[in-house]
Amino acid sequence: MKKTLDSLLHLAGANKCYVGYPFFTEAISMALEDPSRLTGIQKNIYLPIAKKYNVSMFQLEKDIRTIRDVIIRNGGYELLAELNGCQLCRKTQPYPKELIALFADYLRKP
Repeated sequence: MKKTLDSLLHLAGANKCYVGYPFFTEAISMALEDPSRLTGIQKNIYLPIAKKYNVSMFQLEKDIRTIRDVIIRNGGYELLAELNGCQLCRKTQPYPKELIALFADYLRKP
């Protein structure tokens, strides 16, 4: 799974040089393990990651938004449409929670 996620993010122009990269990949992994975590994303995903990396919730969310912005800037709408059958094809930026859910849903498919 990790290799597939890394490949997808690389295609989207998001690579490991961004501080938010490990936060984003870990959030997706946690959502894959238990999709119900997405309903309380701050408590169930962001807080454990923030504690693990010793960063504030504000900083963690900001760094994940940076990953989202990089993906969008690098033609991400097309990738998102391809991954999820155009569910997030609108020309507004998806919330980080939506992006995490989208990647997790895609990786969960057989």
